[in-house]
Amino acid sequence: MPVSERSRIEISVAGPQTDAELRALMTQVPVGHGIVVTLEREPSFFEACRVHGEAQVCVGRDPETGRAVGMGTRAISRAYVNDRETSIGYLADLRLLPEYRNGLLVARAYRFLHELHGDGRARLYTTVIFADNELALRTIASGRAGLPRYHDLGVMHYPGINLTRRKPEVHGDFRITVGNETLLPAVVACLNRNGAHRQFAPVHTVGDFRPGGRWVGLKPENLLVAVSNGEVVAALAIWDQRPFKQTRILRYDGLYRWVVPCSTLLHGAFGTPHFPRSGEVFSYCYFSFLSVDDDDLQVCHALLRAAYNKGVSAGYLYAMISAHERDPLLPVIRAYRSTPFAGRLFCVTYEDGEEEFCKLDARVPTAEAATL
Repeated sequence: MPVSERSRIEISVAGPQTDAELRALMTQVPVGHGIVVTLEREPSFFEACRVHGEAQVCVGRDPETGRAVGMGTRAISRAYVNDRETSIGYLADLRLLPEYRNGLLVARAYRFLHELHGDGRARLYTTVIFADNELALRTIASGRAGLPRYHDLGVMHYPGINLTRRKPEVHGDFRITVGNETLLPAVVACLNRNGAHRQFAPVHTVGDFRPGGRWVGLKPENLLVAVSNGEVVAALAIWDQRPFKQTRILRYDGLYRWVVPCSTLLHGAFGTPHFPRSGEVFSYCYFSFLSVDDDDLQVCHALLRAAYNKGVSAGYLYAMISAHERDPLLPVIRAYRSTPFAGRLFCVTYEDGEEEFCKLDARVPTAEAATL
């Protein structure tokens, strides 16, 4: 199809009736180099979108065939900006079939996004472009005319901590316990007071952890909590999202074709990473919403160690966790053997968001892995 015809793709906001098409499109556009995966949203794309916030899913269709050929999500949620609660946007799930990729279509898609932006619900957006996505870094994040501005806020690290053998517990003048309904309000308060110290951290509510809440499938008993002198001083969630969001290995390319079988073979003896076979879904969880009063490294060390041991006991191979390159808790995370994964965090603005962006202070930004 000539470029002039591809640029006529019809773009609209998708409804629930398109769910199957969107799920299929996610599997048709694999991501990654070396380790090539499909990011799937079974059994419901829209249900999985709840973790983003209030989502508008845009779909592009070939008018001749009616086929869905591209998509993207704009979501609005409450987050902390300069220590204050506000509404921000998040841009995610950008997918476009290879045969339809061209600059004209991308520009049209961003004009459509600008129309949605006209509802005034957010001035600032965040998005993460992973390090191996060179096409996106060269195009949408390049500052080309007609596109919104992408302000680079640095590297977000998303290491997959290798869960091999249990490790000794870490003790201190606090205790680590499992969350429950009684503790939940205090845990939410801990998450929020620490989130306020991170730029773009989500605002939590008690309802987010209950059926129908934003954090799909996450329950109070999935939380690990540090308590000192009767007060919750740190918290972390162990979140298994596989019931609604899956990462499936499509293939291994390049050196990974040799590294993967060797690493898996030595996993039991030496603790090297265990990789799933092609076609399998990664067995992993998220260590989410890590929040520690005063960024206390000892408390963080104990909490992360307790989560690590729970992950090992549950049979997960990996635990994904988030930390910006300037996060003071990053050294604790780096003490664990992990498979590195990283992306660049951007704040995206149209003209009416430039002033808001210029007001951002120097606090450490964040983008939670489990909500990407």
